[in-house]
Formats: sequence, structure tokens, C-alpha cells
Amino acid sequence: MVGGDYARMMARYNRWMNDKVYAAAAQMTTSALGADRGAFFGSVLGTL
Repeated sequence: MVGGDYARMMARYNRWMNDKVYAAAAQMTTSALGADRGAFFGSVLGTL
């Protein structure tokens, strides 16, 4: 079973990485965000 301390640590890590991903996406152009990248959700925007 996952302990509370571990769950809180992973939640903080998730928040930190989400902030980094969204900051990187904010630097992209609209066309780059919407371009099909061949990934499961198609584009970066679709993934986010």
C-alpha cells in the first residue's frame, strides 16, 4: 500500500513537472502546439 508521505511527495513532483511542461508549451507558437506529431493524441495541445 502507498503511504501518505509517498503520495504527497509524488503529488509535489507531479505539480513541479506540470509547471515545467506548461512553461515550455507557453513558449511554442500556436501552429507548433497544434501540429500533428504522430503521437497518440496527435499534437502537443491534444496531449495537454
